[in-house]
Amino acid sequence: ERIVNIQNKIHREIGNIILILCAISIIIKVIIGLRGFEYIGIEMIIVFFSGVYYIVRSTQMGIYSEEVEIQNANSKINPDTRTVLTGIILGVIIGLIFGFNSAIQYADGLVQKVHYFIITFTASFLMYVPFLLFILYVLPKIAKNKSDQVNRKMLDEMDEE
Repeated sequence: ERIVNIQNKIHREIGNIILILCAISIIIKVIIGLRGFEYIGIEMIIVFFSGVYYIVRSTQMGIYSEEVEIQNANSKINPDTRTVLTGIILGVIIGLIFGFNSAIQYADGLVQKVHYFIITFTASFLMYVPFLLFILYVLPKIAKNKSDQVNRKMLDEMDEE
């Protein structure tokens, strides 16, 4: 059992190293100007599907709900409040990035820059906040409910034996 636990720890560390390397690769490519999906697509796919795979497997095994409960017990902020704040903050950050990008790249004068910034920031914020709230709030709730169902089923099977 000790060997299996150590092997699992090593595999977890390898996964984390791969995700960190992908993130570094994305950052470097964006900094040097390689922003298209054709340049950073593989890294984005690896990062995205790693997270999706982890959530799906932990939900199927019934440990996702337990992880959520442990995380919520250790948090000083209400989990729902934290999720909403995270969605809003990420929406503001995305809106600022898109707003500044639009103002800098496409506007000619100061008035036009301010105008482009306000329009782009507002549109980005209004589009991304609901999307982020769905991703950060609704999907984890669905995963937690599925994980709870798996736990109940496993407990019922243990009671039958």
